[in-house]
Amino acid sequence: MLISCALIWVAGCATNSGNSLNPRNLAQSAVADTHLGWKPAPEHQLNYSLATSSGIARMEMRELPADLLAVTIELPGMRNVEGVQWRAASGQHAMLFDGAEGADGVTLERQQRGYRLQLQGAALESMRSGGFLTVIDYYRH
Repeated sequence: MLISCALIWVAGCATNSGNSLNPRNLAQSAVADTHLGWKPAPEHQLNYSLATSSGIARMEMRELPADLLAVTIELPGMRNVEGVQWRAASGQHAMLFDGAEGADGVTLERQQRGYRLQLQGAALESMRSGGFLTVIDYYRH
């Protein structure tokens, strides 16, 4: 199983006071073959890109700002997302996407190359205290 890893960009986020938050301080790659990047995003949002060569991408998220409304994660190169899991810093687990449908506040859209995962509402609230997000891609040759 090989998924191409493209150059990745990461997103920006601003608070009510207009101070920019550095998305590098809020998330990082949690395994060696997961590449994390960011690009500018609308105010009160983060936009990350996550790619892997193993089919399992994992990122660690730190405590998220209270005024954050959405986190979007581009998944370039993924062909068939079979699951998205969250493990909170407290140890609680949640299946955010089970291969067929997403939990409340989770949207997974197929793109021309890969997927776009958006987390907001109840899903984002469960992530506020920080933890690990794992995306599992599966396909047969």
